[in-house]
Amino acid sequence: MHIRFHVGGPRVHPVDDQATIISTWLDPHYRISVRADGDAFADLDDVDLLVPMGMLWPGMNADWAGNMTYTPIDATAQANYLRYCDSGRPMLIHHGAIGCYSDWPEFSQRLGVRWGWQRASHSPFQHHTITIGDSGHPVVAGLTDFAIDDEIYYKLWMDDTRNPTHHAWASWDGEQHPMLTTLDASVNVGKAVYIALGHNLRSMEPPAMRQLWRNSIQWLLKR
Repeated sequence: MHIRFHVGGPRVHPVDDQATIISTWLDPHYRISVRADGDAFADLDDVDLLVPMGMLWPGMNADWAGNMTYTPIDATAQANYLRYCDSGRPMLIHHGAIGCYSDWPEFSQRLGVRWGWQRASHSPFQHHTITIGDSGHPVVAGLTDFAIDDEIYYKLWMDDTRNPTHHAWASWDGEQHPMLTTLDASVNVGKAVYIALGHNLRSMEPPAMRQLWRNSIQWLLKR
């Protein structure tokens, strides 16, 4: 089976390096391709799982983001992405990808999770405990509570029509915030997993992250 990683964006989210690490966690029978920006949506016909990881948006020219130049996703890449979604094939959505292409709302609409730039926020990067729920879902098989150095996303928009179901949480500012969510398939998109964890390379170090990614991919690719 073919897994395509979409990468790109500021180095505060080193998604190209993270995709390389994740690839080493997976069984060798998977075919892995990693592509940046709009090129990630080319040649999707034989892709079984799309993994949006990149974060490219009009505000990436800010100093903190590295004064990068944003190039909007072109019409061909948009059409390829929508064709993939319409096919009902699954997606595994990583961390900051929910803020990608914010000038094209259809992107996050199909993801089912969105970073609203006027509403969403995150904690400082620091030590957190991730609490695993009792859903018994395959994405949390073999997992128990674990510690991680990361930032905690909260106040995200999620598509309620897709029955977002949370399986792990982190506590921040007196509230519990979902860190692992499954979304049902809909008429124009397949089922999905959103992993809110994974700000940088340190965030990928806990052994539980490897298990979480393997579980999620196995569930998404199960026919």
